[in-house]
Amino acid sequence: MGFGNSMQTVLVADDDPAIHAIFRKLLKPLGVRLVSCLDGPSAEVRASEERPDLVFLDVLMPGRDGTEVCRNLRGSPSTATAPILMLSGRGGSHERLEGLEAGANDYIVKPMEVSEVAAKVRTYLEISRLHHKLVEAERRRAVTGLLRGLAHQFNNILCGISGTAQILDLRVEPDDPTKELARTIVQYSHRAATISQQLLVLAGARRDSGDATGLDLQEAVRSAWEASLSGTARMHRLESTGVLPEGIRLRMGAADLQACLFHVMQNSVRAMPDGGVVTLDVSGRERLAFLSLRDTGRGMTPSEVENALEPFYQNWDRPADAGLGLPFVRALVEEIGGNLELRSVPGEGTVVQLGIPVF
Repeated sequence: MGFGNSMQTVLVADDDPAIHAIFRKLLKPLGVRLVSCLDGPSAEVRASEERPDLVFLDVLMPGRDGTEVCRNLRGSPSTATAPILMLSGRGGSHERLEGLEAGANDYIVKPMEVSEVAAKVRTYLEISRLHHKLVEAERRRAVTGLLRGLAHQFNNILCGISGTAQILDLRVEPDDPTKELARTIVQYSHRAATISQQLLVLAGARRDSGDATGLDLQEAVRSAWEASLSGTARMHRLESTGVLPEGIRLRMGAADLQACLFHVMQNSVRAMPDGGVVTLDVSGRERLAFLSLRDTGRGMTPSEVENALEPFYQNWDRPADAGLGLPFVRALVEEIGGNLELRSVPGEGTVVQLGIPVF
């Protein structure tokens, strides 16, 4: 499994095993995952489950023909926009028109010309990728607008709560039980304020990121590691490999870098409740510095990896977490033109790689 979740999926529904063999050979060098179905009903079920980036449907299939399957896929929200190509041994204009009217994007006549199919696969997968990117951009625009408004309102409320609690703390006697309650309110207000700041970053509302000119990477790593171990039994160990080339400076403020490292390290520590090793590998190439943090924790399933960068997503073992750590880190890194890549395998740990632009 490579970094991120970039592997695309192609679903092929055809009752001829030879067709699936052709697609297996064709898709393997493209790094594309193949889902094979031998009849119409199973194609609909798998398409709903897998949400493929591209679908090939044989016109004549057992159980349900490809034209009907195409209509049904177009009527389902989960597959309505997926490119669909019909496969048929009949290439007359009537057959082609029937497929296109059912919602197909294209029509391929058997026997297939492999080079033609390969070209169409690349073209339609790119169209699918760009469509997903556009949808995600629109979704994030809508969400960030909402987050920005909520975060500002939330900050105003927090200021009132925290200020009132601090005044109460100053006015009551030292032995008054109310004093401890007031300090607890202040403590939780500060925690909520941190979440609010993360929301503002996710919403694209910039705040002070710290000065990058005097940034000491080793100091940022040390401080973030110490903070990530707070409240633990300190059974974890940090190992570092690699260094940045001489004269290279990160194009990221000290406060932002430390915050990024802290959230990733804290996730790693929490994923290893009985202790373990976090390895930080530092390297640089093509105007980017790469900070890769690998842990020896339980790892994540593909479904968890897919959701881990979504705001407010919480793993089962972190019920108290606000679910903003990795989304917050990604927002900070992408804001300066960098990237975050995530790779994880159950039982083998997790790797988070930060690509940070350099001067």
